[in-house]
Amino acid sequence: MQLFSLLMALMVSMALTACTSTGGIGTHTVTLLADGETRVLTTEALTVQDVLAEADVLLDENDRVEPVELTLIEDGMTIRVVRVETYTEVEQREIPFERRTVRDASIPANETRLLEPGITGVEELVYRITTEDGTEVERQLVRRVVTQEPRDEIILVGVQAEQEVTPISGTIAYAANRNAWVIQTVSPNQRRLTHDSSLDGRVFALSPDGGYLLFTRVSTDTGGTDTGEQDSDGNEDIPFNTLWVVETAAVDARPVPVTVQNVLWADWEPNCRVDAVTTGCRIAYTTGSPVTGNPGWKGENDLWIGRLRVRDGHLFSIRQIVPPSAGGAYGWWGTTYAWSPDGRMLAYARADTIGLVRVRDGVQTELTSFPPYRTYAPWVWVPTISWSPEGAFIITTLHGPPPTDQNPEDSPVFDVWALASDGSLGAELVSEAGMWAVPRYAPTGDLVAFGHARSPYVSQTSGYDLYVMDRDGSGRRRLFPPEGELGLDYPEVAWGPGGDRFVAIYQGNLYLLTQGEEKWEAHLLTESGNVTTTRWGW
Repeated sequence: MQLFSLLMALMVSMALTACTSTGGIGTHTVTLLADGETRVLTTEALTVQDVLAEADVLLDENDRVEPVELTLIEDGMTIRVVRVETYTEVEQREIPFERRTVRDASIPANETRLLEPGITGVEELVYRITTEDGTEVERQLVRRVVTQEPRDEIILVGVQAEQEVTPISGTIAYAANRNAWVIQTVSPNQRRLTHDSSLDGRVFALSPDGGYLLFTRVSTDTGGTDTGEQDSDGNEDIPFNTLWVVETAAVDARPVPVTVQNVLWADWEPNCRVDAVTTGCRIAYTTGSPVTGNPGWKGENDLWIGRLRVRDGHLFSIRQIVPPSAGGAYGWWGTTYAWSPDGRMLAYARADTIGLVRVRDGVQTELTSFPPYRTYAPWVWVPTISWSPEGAFIITTLHGPPPTDQNPEDSPVFDVWALASDGSLGAELVSEAGMWAVPRYAPTGDLVAFGHARSPYVSQTSGYDLYVMDRDGSGRRRLFPPEGELGLDYPEVAWGPGGDRFVAIYQGNLYLLTQGEEKWEAHLLTESGNVTTTRWGW
């Protein structure tokens, strides 16, 4: 028994000695480095974690301890607490814009003009930043977002040759700054027909002989007739425009109001020579009703024909050919027409159909239909129509099927087609030409002028190049503008006599394009920079 007691005492002594040698029991001195302070502590704690608890040092989830928290305490040990923080920082940085120069034939040679100022872009950089005891040890880019795209600065460099004197056959009429002008005999002979800047652009029709211009003005007739009331459809009393006629040859000619208003389209019958005394020339026209809001009218989709006495603006023998109707898809915009060369028919164009109307009895024949184009705006795309010289074909632009699986009304495809006026056939001549292709037959010969969008799938805002081709679609050649220059905004042309020349609008000026022996040549006619539409009669 005594021997057993001695053995137990020896074992306890050995255990105590072992514990003391590993720091698990007894008093130890340690150094604690935390939060910028150095503390020397005397402790009986068993682990680093216990020391931190005694010293009231709290740890966040990202903090780091050296040595780790479960390490047993040893005498003279140094314990370091590293405060680790992670946060995000957003930085705004500028994106410099590029500078581009564009050759421009509408500007005199060696001159430069700022077309578009450059805009500096902005990008947002998001970083994840890590610090240890307040010192950054890591910066990582986690997201980059461009909040404003940079826009190139565009400088126009003039390459325009000095304006030459160009002979003009017949009369070229054009609108500039909402006034009517004419050019006759030679290009410098430019004369203003109106002076009040009131043209609304709905009607601008030159008689076939070039002697008279038919146009519409914004109505200024408040003359006490406006009651301020509206009918059940929201129609207002004040007309949205009035129709006028003016002689083009007389220097002191004054515009004469025509006895019709709220006109959406009007044009002279073909092959008509206007006589100031008689009422021998007919005009066709369509009307609308004035309404509040955009676009300011509601199309009636009607068709009227009357004989115009130009000296006082009176219409005689007025006859309604087509009664008012809804006009199909987007009919509120109205219907456009074009006389056949023999004056017996009018082609019509709406947002979803092209067809014919017989003048004698108003019988309508649909030639083709297509999905209307959804503009998502208060305007409607309606194709232009042009008759071939003998009246066998109508050339137009049709809204084509989408290239991908999308709604047909959203298709960006617009193709140039020729339709037989007897309804027997139709042929696609140019694919993906753009919504403003505006194809037009020459008055004689076999040529067709049209525009082709540089970006066919965004043709609403794309620049266009002018082409000519044979009426079967062959022999396609690009004419204008020169390579490297901006495209046309709207490639409408007005053919001149002979079918070997036409005028077009580029950068707000009129250019005459003539067919030479080897190539077509461009001649600058105006320098005002504000031309919007043009016609040619002879």
